[in-house]
Amino acid sequence: MNAQGEAPATPDPGTIQVSTADPNGTVSTVPAQPAAGQSGPPGAPAGETQQEALGVGTEGETTIWTGRYSVKNFIGRILLRITVTAVWLVLLSYLGDKEHYPGRFDWSLFVWITGGAVALYWLVLAWQVALGRLGHFYELTNRRLFIETGVFRRRRDQMELLKVQDVYVKQQGLFSRLLNLGTVVVELSEERLPIHYLAGVDDPNAVMDRIWQYARTERDLRSVKVDQV
Repeated sequence: MNAQGEAPATPDPGTIQVSTADPNGTVSTVPAQPAAGQSGPPGAPAGETQQEALGVGTEGETTIWTGRYSVKNFIGRILLRITVTAVWLVLLSYLGDKEHYPGRFDWSLFVWITGGAVALYWLVLAWQVALGRLGHFYELTNRRLFIETGVFRRRRDQMELLKVQDVYVKQQGLFSRLLNLGTVVVELSEERLPIHYLAGVDDPNAVMDRIWQYARTERDLRSVKVDQV
């Protein structure tokens, strides 16, 4: 009991009492701020930051690499269409003007019909390029790998680098190796969707090495955290 007959106030268990003295010698006690990293009183559940530090979360996650389905995958089809267009231009120059061939069959209608087919041929390629570029997006962070597929019906898959078991590259044909194109295959230690594909990426070997490097780093960090606990 104090002089006024009241019991002293019980200090908040979540604060630290600090005693200070003024020049007159009077001593006063004031609550200090909680310690850094402590979000509540002792024994309370850990805060979001502490929980994320113990596991895989978005805390401290940064983007390492992004990629799409490479335009170089269409080089063969582009060269084929250039050849077809060149042949059509030759036909147009020799058969498109009936005045150069008096008395012969009028080929101009045939030439213009084939010209329309060539234009449609290019439009189909443009549509394929759009689907390839917009329908495949890849993002690697220091903790996860994201794969987005589809244009109208979008799907976004994610995988924790902690679960990566193997990464390898598949290249089909000499043409893909010359252009440095390929598909990166990622195998995970999970029953549902254990294999993921990064199709048609540039420099697939470098992408494979980068994924494997950060997967090993993530496993090493988790091992250190478990040992500390």
